[in-house]
Amino acid sequence: MAKRARRKKKSKPPTNYRDGKIEKSRPDSKPALIALLLVVILIGSGLYLTSMVDTEETVASPAYGVEAEFVTNDHNAEPGGETDFVLLVRNTGSVTDTFTISVKSNDGGFTIDVEDNFETIMLAKDSRKPLLINVKTSSSAEGLLYAYMEVTSGGDPTKKAEVRMNINTDYSFGNLTKTGDTVDVHYAGILASNAKLFDSSMEYIWDNYMYRRAGVTNSNKHIDTLEARHIGCVEADNPSENCDGSKGMIDGFDSKMIGMFEGQTLAVRIPANQAYGEAGSSSSDLAGEDLIFIIEMVSIN
Repeated sequence: MAKRARRKKKSKPPTNYRDGKIEKSRPDSKPALIALLLVVILIGSGLYLTSMVDTEETVASPAYGVEAEFVTNDHNAEPGGETDFVLLVRNTGSVTDTFTISVKSNDGGFTIDVEDNFETIMLAKDSRKPLLINVKTSSSAEGLLYAYMEVTSGGDPTKKAEVRMNINTDYSFGNLTKTGDTVDVHYAGILASNAKLFDSSMEYIWDNYMYRRAGVTNSNKHIDTLEARHIGCVEADNPSENCDGSKGMIDGFDSKMIGMFEGQTLAVRIPANQAYGEAGSSSSDLAGEDLIFIIEMVSIN
């Protein structure tokens, strides 16, 4: 039987040739990718430059300003006595700024001291900070004395605020408090962080001080004196035989009342651990807050 002769299959030539290699028929995508990358770079550069322009404009032309006021004024102080003022400084500028507190003028009847470490303060824009000013009158002082405090912007020293303090020295303090006394006082309490009022028994404060903590309104107003019993006492006969019981006020407030004269007004900065405790240490909503109190000693009972 004759065998069928097998024909060799011819191989198909490649569609395209170049030096014996197959050439890709799809279009080259490199130019498109490069173009897309350039577009992305240009857009990003534009956004960056825009943000730089905004930032430079903000920094190049900031506004500076300051306001200052006393929380209370017109204090009484006998010749050779002392009193405290609480100065409230507000940054009215558009940027964070530093402020220097100094005595602009003094009629010579007393010495004035700015609270330690608060001669220069830093404030964010539209924020407030309270600080204490101590005044000691001379033994020869008489009549109404006054002085001007000045607060100066560090960003623009031409921006200043001045406030006048008044002290009546035609006045005599009453008795001096001691450990174990029970006393009546008026007070005003503000947050040391931002000067917001949280409580007061002073009618003047309720009528004139509008910078208050959230929820504090005229419905909270009360103007009766506060009775503070057994000041400075841990318990009966401790630390003095004058102690008939334990104190009822927070530590910082209680200790400030010892050694005050009837009719005297002093102020005190109280750290959280001497007030209502560190944050989370008590159920008080004032836990974790440093406080400032203005205390007017009305009488010893």
